[in-house]
Amino acid sequence: MTVAGAGGDLEIAVRWRGPAAVVTVGGEIDLVTAPELDEVVGGVLDDRPGVLVVDLRAVGFLSSSGLQVLAGAHRRLDAGALRVVSTSAVTSRPLTTTGLDEWIGLFGSVDQALAGVAGTDG
Repeated sequence: MTVAGAGGDLEIAVRWRGPAAVVTVGGEIDLVTAPELDEVVGGVLDDRPGVLVVDLRAVGFLSSSGLQVLAGAHRRLDAGALRVVSTSAVTSRPLTTTGLDEWIGLFGSVDQALAGVAGTDG
């Protein structure tokens, strides 16, 4: 799925690994594209994953609108069930400067984010 945004296209893919949903995002998460991400994440959360991994490694811009999507997902999940994959300051810095990283786990890879989650081969 591709969504046209003010800064470019946003690509979102969802795959399941056992009880965990992995949402891979690419492009720019801004005021225009964040609602689409929120819709996709909301649909995944309706399926009640045990863990939600949001892979932001291919994201070039993360606005406060994107942070709101992540915060909303965190509120709908059990503690520790939202995990973000980030290898760039572009996506990790907004999480750490706002303190969201205290509630949302940051990982360097999807496999690291899924480590210890039964049924995911992680």
